[in-house]
Amino acid sequence: MSSTITYVAWGLAGAFFGFVTPLAFSSPYPTPSRPDWTIHKPATAAVAGTFSLASASAAPIVAEPVQTVALVNTVRTVSIRRPIGEAPEPEADAMIVTASLGGMPTRDSAEQPSPAAPLGSASKDDIDAYLWEVYQRQPTKKDRGGDFTWKDPAAAKRMGKTLQSYVIAGMDADFREQLYHAGKAMDAAGVEWTIVSGFRDDWRQSIASGIKARTGYSRHGGSRAVGGYGNGRAVDIGHIERSRSHEVFRWLDENGAKFALHRPYRHFDPPHVEPRIEWRRVASRLRRERTGATTVTETREQPEVKQPAAKRKTRNARVAQSRGRRQN
Repeated sequence: MSSTITYVAWGLAGAFFGFVTPLAFSSPYPTPSRPDWTIHKPATAAVAGTFSLASASAAPIVAEPVQTVALVNTVRTVSIRRPIGEAPEPEADAMIVTASLGGMPTRDSAEQPSPAAPLGSASKDDIDAYLWEVYQRQPTKKDRGGDFTWKDPAAAKRMGKTLQSYVIAGMDADFREQLYHAGKAMDAAGVEWTIVSGFRDDWRQSIASGIKARTGYSRHGGSRAVGGYGNGRAVDIGHIERSRSHEVFRWLDENGAKFALHRPYRHFDPPHVEPRIEWRRVASRLRRERTGATTVTETREQPEVKQPAAKRKTRNARVAQSRGRRQN
């Protein structure tokens, strides 16, 4: 028994000195098979805000200047304007959408080409100024219901606008284009016309007297009828001498179709003027004539190209064959 214990003790001692002792004194890190795979820490700490590039080598580290790359954050700002559709542009400035694109050189906004100014002698502001002058040709506003001179200024003050911006700019831009050209033609014909009432919002319509549409349904600018401010599509006109207003009505009845204008209620509301059905197209044509823009020509159908005789025979044969199948 004692001899067995002795053998076991010598075996354990041999295993300890043969395996455990070499592991205790060996390196915990394996020796790389390729020296260029060893990655050493850089000799100098990287500067904040930069990228640090360190060499990878098994050779002893030599203190060398660290190569740094500065962070670059170049941004280009692009302005995208909303395209103009068939509807007229709003009175406010065009909407600007700004997007940032990284990695592109910045271009000064002053280098952007400015849009070309409209041609012609009359601009949009000239149209509004002319219609405002026509409105002022008759300072006192009267109709069969009495003096209502105070109503337009009260409505403009309530909306926070000047009287000109209220009664003139409240009308649709295309409708103003029509009135401008028709008014200039009346001036040339010696008809001294004036605007008795222009744009009217719902509140202004509610205090109107005499023959009128329901509040919100007036073509002068009712919110339900046309959409409110900037969409007025009706105007009351007359002569600067109220007793001669029939001259204005007669001229418009005879010439209004050229400008897509008419008086739909001649018998019970003679001063009331509205655009005709094709008014958008006519207003566009009048605007092109005013600005000198190139007129868009209508596209015509191209003449049919005659096919060679062989192709025609083949096509006719296929048509006859298909007809025979349908009949069967």
